[in-house]
Amino acid sequence: MLKEHKLISFCIGLVLVIVLQKFATPEPVFRFLLPAFLLYSTAVFVYNRWYLKQIQKYNIWVGLRAMLFLASAFGLFLIIPTESFRAFYLVVTVGLIWFGETMLGNEGENILLNETLIIAFGLFVFFPASYQYIPVYGPLYAIGVFISAVLLSRSFYELIPQADYSKLISSVVLGLFCSEFFWALSFLPFHFSISGIFLFNLFYLCLILNYYHQFHNLNLKKIQFHLLLIIICSAVALLSTPWKIIQ
Repeated sequence: MLKEHKLISFCIGLVLVIVLQKFATPEPVFRFLLPAFLLYSTAVFVYNRWYLKQIQKYNIWVGLRAMLFLASAFGLFLIIPTESFRAFYLVVTVGLIWFGETMLGNEGENILLNETLIIAFGLFVFFPASYQYIPVYGPLYAIGVFISAVLLSRSFYELIPQADYSKLISSVVLGLFCSEFFWALSFLPFHFSISGIFLFNLFYLCLILNYYHQFHNLNLKKIQFHLLLIIICSAVALLSTPWKIIQ
């Protein structure tokens, strides 16, 4: 079963490349690209659901995290400006999708955290980029940030031995923090890359500190370490990012 799943996982990544190349060369044609991607995602969700049931690890949150992974990859693809970078990105994406699909149902803490952060980075760069290029849909982007943060954090917290309502409340609060922070960043003259990194850093800080809190082992040293980490990352990004010119 595992060998067949690894082969199918590679095919899943390859099919995404074919779909994106078919409807996004030389430029994305959204009236065809978006329906094709949604159809592809639905097919992957159905397969993942079947596979997880076969190995007796089916959980709706595991399936949703896989869908968020695809959405994150799709969002980053849309904001890449040149064909050469898109081609390179798609090659990397095939490997990441293959790895993510083969690890489907894995309960390792490090794997789940790394997968969650990869997804979060893609989503939280995509929304500021979309706002910079098409600002008229600003409220929809804020809602998208909220939904993404809630679903992603809730799927990450699924294995925590706490009540479902506690994990859901934590995820909703984190989603509100992220959407409000996104709204605040929209008033600043930052390039979308720095806004995305700031948003990602906030998500990471809240996600990991609440994770420790849920296990009742949050302490001052952990708070200081992770806070210092995101301050350093944010400072480096701020000093190296291009500034957006306000018209």
